[in-house]
Amino acid sequence: MASGGTVGWVSSPNARATNDILFENFLALFVCVWTVLHHNLQAKHEGFWSVFWRKFRWAFLAVAAPEMLTLFAAMQWNAANISVKEMRSIGLASWSKVHAFYANAGGFVLETPGFPKFPINATSIYYLCSNRWIEPPPITKEDIWDRSKADLLAKGLAFTQAGWVILQICARAAQNLTIAPLELFTAAFIIHSLATLYFWASKPQNVAEPTIIKVDWTIGELLIAAGDAAKDPYVDTPMDFVEKPVWEGWRRLPSLLHYGGLTKRPLERIPNDYSPPPPTGTEATIIWVVSVVHALIHVLGWWFPFPTQVEAIIWRASSLTLLVVMAIGGIVPVISTQPWFDFSFSMLWIWVREAEKQTWVRKRLFSIVVDIAYVLYIIARIFILVEIFFVFRAMPEDVYIIPEWTWVWPHVQ
Repeated sequence: MASGGTVGWVSSPNARATNDILFENFLALFVCVWTVLHHNLQAKHEGFWSVFWRKFRWAFLAVAAPEMLTLFAAMQWNAANISVKEMRSIGLASWSKVHAFYANAGGFVLETPGFPKFPINATSIYYLCSNRWIEPPPITKEDIWDRSKADLLAKGLAFTQAGWVILQICARAAQNLTIAPLELFTAAFIIHSLATLYFWASKPQNVAEPTIIKVDWTIGELLIAAGDAAKDPYVDTPMDFVEKPVWEGWRRLPSLLHYGGLTKRPLERIPNDYSPPPPTGTEATIIWVVSVVHALIHVLGWWFPFPTQVEAIIWRASSLTLLVVMAIGGIVPVISTQPWFDFSFSMLWIWVREAEKQTWVRKRLFSIVVDIAYVLYIIARIFILVEIFFVFRAMPEDVYIIPEWTWVWPHVQ
């Protein structure tokens, strides 16, 4: 171009750089993680770094194992629905899923004379209200949402960027352009993020201050009135006799009772994975379907021209492992909700369910199979997480070609 000349409209080159692919997908992953995570309320004394590292662990879990995050969200959704039915059975029609999510996130804290304050979940709220220990909390759904720091702009950006990634992948497939493994990984993550957001749609986000329920009766009076139901020492809070039966045979691994700063008793906060019962059959089925679709998206990279044959084999084996584990092993949470199911196993190595009939097959065999599936899943995920970046050292040229019709769509970054 001659020096000092002028030009009119100049179109972008019909190509993208490596940093464009990385930026677009990192942005989609970041905004999805940012908007999808709905943490429970933190303890009042917790410092910045304690909260930061907990959020970091959950962000890593969201990316590395999105199926687990969807499972947590579905269980909390199930607990919220149960709470709404219970509260409406005692005439509290204004109690909503927002209230239930807020309660199960540690939004209500009980303050009694001579005893440390502690959070109570929706099951305890129902028990205390139905037995006339407290009046229904007067806080409205609108008041709870006012306390929530859910960022609608961030969610809008997340949906826009996620939609852009999906549209671009569809366009590349339609024009026979190679799709980078990182793009497949991002698309699969988006599918799970949408499912998780659905289950957490009514959960307040980043609430800073709980609602205090102050009473004039003592914990001792409450436990005495409960009788034999409250005779055992509590593990987490004095309301264990109400909250724990909801788990129906499930218990948290003893090694995790004090993990993540949960050293004080009664608990000062409700952990993110603590309060809900396991999912119902319907919810478990939804998670299973989404997880299978998530794995299938990785299998679409089967024909990607990897730099070496070894890498191609590793990707195929890893994606196929994910599919098999999700298709077969993922059915376990579904069948575990059935009345006839009587096998010991650990769900996500966090909760444990013991078989009533203590035969070796019921106590060990099923648990071993599930544990092997978890190990295979972790190995496969590690290989995929490494390969989506390692492959950038030698990518096919058409990976960097932009589909023609993408110029018609606004590129949101």
